[in-house]
Amino acid sequence: MSSSQQPGSLAAVDYTGVLRRRWWVVAGFAVAGLIGAAAYTVVAPKTYTATAAVFVKTTGADVGNGITGNRTSGALVNLDTEAQLVTSGTVATIAGRSMHSSLTPYELAKQVKVTVPPNSQVLLIACDAPTGPGAAACANDFAAAYLKNRSTSATTVLNAQIKPLAAKVSALEKAMAKLNTAISGLAKNSATRLTDQAALAGDKIQARSLNGEITTLTGLAANVDGGYVITAATPPSKPSSPSKTLVLPSGLVAGLVIGLIVAFVWDRRDKRLHTAADVERLLGLPVLLNLSRKAFGRQVSLASPRSPTGRAFTELAYTVAASLGEGSHVVLVAGATPGPGASVVAANLAAALARTHSEAVLVCADTRDSVAPKLFGLAGSRGLAEVVAGVATVGEVVRGPAGLPGLWVIPPGLDTSLTDYQLQYDTARALTSQLRRDARYVVIEAQAGDDAADNLALAECADAAVLTVEVEHVTREEAASCITRLQRIRVALLGAAALPVISDRHAVRPVQGPPRGAAQARDNGRSHGEFTGTPAPAARATPPPPARTRDGHGDPADRVTRQ
Repeated sequence: MSSSQQPGSLAAVDYTGVLRRRWWVVAGFAVAGLIGAAAYTVVAPKTYTATAAVFVKTTGADVGNGITGNRTSGALVNLDTEAQLVTSGTVATIAGRSMHSSLTPYELAKQVKVTVPPNSQVLLIACDAPTGPGAAACANDFAAAYLKNRSTSATTVLNAQIKPLAAKVSALEKAMAKLNTAISGLAKNSATRLTDQAALAGDKIQARSLNGEITTLTGLAANVDGGYVITAATPPSKPSSPSKTLVLPSGLVAGLVIGLIVAFVWDRRDKRLHTAADVERLLGLPVLLNLSRKAFGRQVSLASPRSPTGRAFTELAYTVAASLGEGSHVVLVAGATPGPGASVVAANLAAALARTHSEAVLVCADTRDSVAPKLFGLAGSRGLAEVVAGVATVGEVVRGPAGLPGLWVIPPGLDTSLTDYQLQYDTARALTSQLRRDARYVVIEAQAGDDAADNLALAECADAAVLTVEVEHVTREEAASCITRLQRIRVALLGAAALPVISDRHAVRPVQGPPRGAAQARDNGRSHGEFTGTPAPAARATPPPPARTRDGHGDPADRVTRQ
């Protein structure tokens, strides 16, 4: 396995792959979130909001206290303080009496929100209620209660300032009356008379000053109107909560987030190999063939050489031939899981090798799932089972598909159970040795999965192997088990062939024309070797010598040897 990419890690392309595979999960949760949000807007309790605008005027109390505002330049009213007074317990109590509400002042105040527009002397008093008329009445009553409380407070403040001044003036008037009485009974040149006259003059000055302050405050007390309602609250036509413009997008986003989480968790738990990139990343094998889902359509057949699928198999044939080098070679096309995938790849690879290089023999060792006989129009004929049982020779069972010169096929046979019980290593070795003499390339289709023990005898005779992986079907554990099994019998893996799942629903379209026999090939002068039907002894079952370079030594780079 590649050391640069761990099996558990995800590359950027993997995230997009998850979205391509699980988009319906994300879309489903997004739609569910949108539907849930829409249902919430229907069944959730409605809240209506009405707003009254109040213009705050400066009262005599504000002038008398010398208050300086901080919201607008030159204003004598601190609107931040006034906003807090709107929700005070005193104002809420007055409003509650006007509304005849059973709620406490604290509960009423929680329904009110006050905002101050910038650079203004306006308070926006908003009130929430279960009904539109209730919200409007609440906002208007709180506005009226605030103005009433503000006027009452201004009057109270000014009266509180006037009262002590008036008491002082009254005391001074009494003192001056006593002084006048005392002065009238004294002699003109009396020292006491002069003292009392000086005190009387001081009291008059002080009384005159106090009367001036009282006059000023009395004038201010005439201005206790704290403001007025600019815009009265009206019953709203639609609720402010729940807001569809807020709830619906929120439900959609929540559904998308939950869908993404579920999709990634689901895909994380899915152990299947989904793409050719997964094969390379998780198995550490180069992908020699990568077929799309549209490679075969609804019918499985031999790919036309000029079709995209045919060109892909041609490229695979050149890659395999270049990896093996000169000489005769046995190539194992191993299926990672039961199914016709390995058979389809082996058939097309053998046909491509025969077309582009030299004679090729396809051995259908996958006796259960092989579809090669149907592809080549050779179904229902004797084959490998009869050869290993000794009841037929290779020359008697080998067939040449119509229109494919240079290609020979050994079908699985009529009684495939003979292969399960009588295929021994010596027999397999002798058979592959004979086929090496008859053709340059021997392609063996077989299974490498858990039930592949019957094919190990032939697989062990192969020079190299190509592992077929049906993406979206094979798990990484199954593929890794196949790789381990092939490594144990010392078969070199050239790479993997990734293809879509081929199921029983795919029809098989055979080639047209009658098959050729071995004798026909000899009569036509084709050099396919002599299919004698008599397996060579096991002692002779050795592969041909390696290719020689100019210096007489074999080049390991030109061929794949057994590990």
